[in-house]
Amino acid sequence: MKAKIANKPTYHVVGKLNRFNQKRTVLSRTAWDPSIQQLKHAYQTARRTRIRKKHSRESSALRDASWYVANTLGTFAGFMHGNDGLYSWESLEEPEESLDSNLEFQKLQRFDPTRMSAKIKRVARFYGADLIGIARLNDFWVYSHAYNRLTGKNAPISLSKQVKSAIVMAIKMDCDRIERSDLEASTATGLGYSRMAFASSLLAEFIRNLGYQALPCGNDTALSIPLAIDAGLGELGRNGLLITPQFGPRVRLCKVLTDLPLTPDKPISLGVQRFCETCRRCLENCQAHAISENRTAEAITASNNSGILKWQVDGEKCFRFWSEKGVDCSVCIKVCPFNRRE
Repeated sequence: MKAKIANKPTYHVVGKLNRFNQKRTVLSRTAWDPSIQQLKHAYQTARRTRIRKKHSRESSALRDASWYVANTLGTFAGFMHGNDGLYSWESLEEPEESLDSNLEFQKLQRFDPTRMSAKIKRVARFYGADLIGIARLNDFWVYSHAYNRLTGKNAPISLSKQVKSAIVMAIKMDCDRIERSDLEASTATGLGYSRMAFASSLLAEFIRNLGYQALPCGNDTALSIPLAIDAGLGELGRNGLLITPQFGPRVRLCKVLTDLPLTPDKPISLGVQRFCETCRRCLENCQAHAISENRTAEAITASNNSGILKWQVDGEKCFRFWSEKGVDCSVCIKVCPFNRRE
């Protein structure tokens, strides 16, 4: 389906929007909510059993290695907390250890924001992003608080008023692995998350070298999907994922928030909302029964936010299904008709 430029984003705001607290996400709740902690322990037990009984050592080793950067330097894909590791808001370089320690970058002045936006996209592609869009930062999409699963600290997020742009990047996942077993799909997912940390941290450092603020983010700091919609990368699907014209839902999202003056992209329309009304593949194939039949603007669990008319996805049911299988699930990506080979 061909993308068309839209005058405004295709999501529908209903009533009052409130900023979401990162502490309420399902994976953050594994650190403090007893009901979700039980599912986490069940997941770990099922995973150990699964590895022993069903999968070769090599397949499990490949899967775990794909997550390595995301789970370490990527602070568990930003789920652990933001502003740390490769998602640090400041450069991690140690001047005394760098051959370039005497080089001081001066702030770049007097440039055309439109030409700079084109340059940013070329640089992001060079660093590994597959799709790039630029949006004006909507404060409603910034988390109200950043939750640290290690310390339990739930600190308010207050960004500089000069940080007005979000550079949103989509990292495609391997199509063949998504279409095979759940373990191979998890391998593709892990590599996507690891590449997120790599691409966003390098782009942020490039912008800092131009003399501007740059905050690389994974799943932390701000909601990725609405920012990606604002940046013209796609539309929201019934499965709760971003649907892109190039890869369907087979992408992972990261972003860099910055005060570098840039020209925002226009949102696009693919007809996804109309298509999803009649296509029920993700709904009918979801063994967790986590995808909604009808759209609503009301939150259905503590991990949903209200205010946007959409098919709500029950993250608790989704995580419960993971805990039974001992591996995450990508069926709603696999069966989506928009999922296509590039």
